[in-house]
Amino acid sequence: MATIDLHTHTTASDGVLPPRELIRLAAQRGIRVLGITDHDTVAGIPEARAAAATHGVVLVPGIELSTAVERGEVHILGYFVDPDDPVLRAHLDRLVAARRERAARMVDQLRALGFPVSLAELEGIAQGGTITRAHAARLLVAKGFASSIDEAFDRYLGRNRPGYVPRTFPTPREAVQLVVDAGGVAVLAHPLSVDDLERTLAELIPVGLAGLEAWYGEYTVEQQRDLAALADRLGLIATGGSDYHGPGFREGREVGCVELPSGVVEALAARARRDRGDPATLPGQ
Repeated sequence: MATIDLHTHTTASDGVLPPRELIRLAAQRGIRVLGITDHDTVAGIPEARAAAATHGVVLVPGIELSTAVERGEVHILGYFVDPDDPVLRAHLDRLVAARRERAARMVDQLRALGFPVSLAELEGIAQGGTITRAHAARLLVAKGFASSIDEAFDRYLGRNRPGYVPRTFPTPREAVQLVVDAGGVAVLAHPLSVDDLERTLAELIPVGLAGLEAWYGEYTVEQQRDLAALADRLGLIATGGSDYHGPGFREGREVGCVELPSGVVEALAARARRDRGDPATLPGQ
């Protein structure tokens, strides 16, 4: 079992476990360093920080920012962000309203397909966290309208599927800038989801992209090695993690399932200190 996992989610977004429970699970599984990277929110960081101190886990405060692209999927991970940065908080507040509007439209479309679901049920699944398509997928599974999360996405919630609602998000360049301006280190998440990886990297590296998620839970060992080699060639930090959302969410995403090379966290922290011009110890370090 790995000792570092830099990509996990809690009930602050679309994870199953509250931050304190995720920290406890990580400690039980021998995780020494845990990155919590909820979708478009840092709401879980304070609780996670308190729990990490109790369980002896080093917390890497993070976020996963969604972006608007025509094809594929581009998500930007931000490590060591300042959760109180006013520009970042203003952006996240706007996203809360946009996501709620999107959730209401998604419910309407699912009802039009004949599924008797409600916004209240979707909010119940989200448990107060940022509502995402994963919550809608869980609702469909819970009510017997899909046999698995993957089926819910493949048949109803994926792009160009009948329950899909377009998102209002920043561009990938804007997301990288948000992370950098909040004192964080920007990393491209699950890069094999990107439509044109080489072009995307060429666009984002000049505006501050510092890392590439090579060691990813669902990728084969060969894919991970190829991505790590690409990161090395481009001077990026090769990071990684499970993308854990909860037990049984998707195969290959159990917390601590990916072995990361030693020195990854130190490289991220050093980059954050360099970009901030601050030799002080970062949160969690």
